[in-house]
Amino acid sequence: TSQHNVNTVGVQESWSNARQPRVMKFGRVWRRRHSAVAFMLGSAAMFLLPALLHETERSQHIGTGVGGADDPAAHEPLPPIAHLRSVEHLIVVAGHAVYTASDRSNGQVQREASWFLEPFQKGQLSTMLAHIERGVKIAAADNTSLLLFSGGQTRAAAGPRSEGSAYWEAAEASDWFGHRAARERAHTEEQARDSFENLLFSLCRFHELTGRYPTDVTVVSFEFKRWRFSHLHRQAVRYPAERFHFVGVDPPGLAPEVRAGERARSARPFEADPYGCHDAELKAKRAERNPFRRAISYPIGCPELSPLISRCPEAPYEGPLPWDAT
Repeated sequence: TSQHNVNTVGVQESWSNARQPRVMKFGRVWRRRHSAVAFMLGSAAMFLLPALLHETERSQHIGTGVGGADDPAAHEPLPPIAHLRSVEHLIVVAGHAVYTASDRSNGQVQREASWFLEPFQKGQLSTMLAHIERGVKIAAADNTSLLLFSGGQTRAAAGPRSEGSAYWEAAEASDWFGHRAARERAHTEEQARDSFENLLFSLCRFHELTGRYPTDVTVVSFEFKRWRFSHLHRQAVRYPAERFHFVGVDPPGLAPEVRAGERARSARPFEADPYGCHDAELKAKRAERNPFRRAISYPIGCPELSPLISRCPEAPYEGPLPWDAT
């Protein structure tokens, strides 16, 4: 028995001694593989981290509403509204103020106290209501038209209310100025922060609602902004002059210096920066007029306009646009 025990111990010691090199070899192999995996992960992180940081910066850029939206290829546009498929004429009423009163009666809408107006806008409400009425009447006279009230949530003190929605509410309170049939072809564009975006975003919104781009465009605003819309903004999007119309209504007794200031100060930055996203003054105005940090959803729904919205070219864009061949 003792001899058997001795032999057993000897066998175990021999097996253990033979196993040790294999264990040590396995440990070395495992460490080499572990180091290789760690190297691969580290290398991958070096390549992925800049991309992640770029995407984060891009998301923040979009969140401030400066320069565009997500890649439209990653989104599926919603189908157009059935009864709007045949419309061809875009009518844009550019918004300038926000309705803040809880009462939506016609009498209340006509009171300046019901609106958030900047000091320089005092006395202009009747003209703004005239813009709304003029837009409704033009739409009522053309059954192939789509009326858009355009303007975003631009005033912090007014709360998260849009100019576009305020104008629609004013038309509703006024019973559509006797043209209620126009209501089914009246919608809002609620992201624009300046006059160029009133036009560009309304073109995009038209496509979202109808599945096509307009064959004619009419803009309703202040008469003293005619040159800005008809010349600067229209040329920036290269919309054909013969199919672009402007209807201007100014406040009564408008001071001559207002017209002079429009050309010399308000419109001039767009001469050098037609898309309004490089000039420091225009960029600051857009940031100020986005107090609720609303992200710009366009060009989702109008991918053909992506070069004008997402890329924001410094020089005039010369690539293809939907109305080139129409």
